Amino acid sequence: MDVKWPTIWDGAGQKSVIKGRVDARRQIWLPLEIRGRNGRLQFIDTILATGFNGTLSLPPNLIVMLGIEVEYQTNVLLGDNVPARLNTFTGHILWHERLRAVPILESRGAPLVGMRLLAGSQLTVQIRNGGDVQIDEMEQSNP
Repeated sequence: MDVKWPTIWDGAGQKSVIKGRVDARRQIWLPLEIRGRNGRLQFIDTILATGFNGTLSLPPNLIVMLGIEVEYQTNVLLGDNVPARLNTFTGHILWHERLRAVPILESRGAPLVGMRLLAGSQLTVQIRNGGDVQIDEMEQSNP
């Protein structure tokens, strides 16, 4: 799904709002801006995975495209309850109009945003094909 909605500011300019969409399979798609090794921000389409308690996972081809390098490996328990050891990177994303350093796991499949990234945010979702998704920044954040 090709979603390219930018982060927007509310009318008062005090907090940011991230917009996304729900597809026919009821997947929540969010645009994410991530900084590659060249310093440029690039949009990638991600799926919000509410069962993923991490920050972000990207497939190997996107990691290569971004030019980020492995820092260490992390032991994880995958969604199907299988233990795995995944390459871990530090990446920089634009989230609520601020550049944030976040851990990124290398994992096959679609790019996933995890719930840790949403800490300090309010998520509103219309669960229907084409439904709106809105992530509002809360005033006080305790990630």
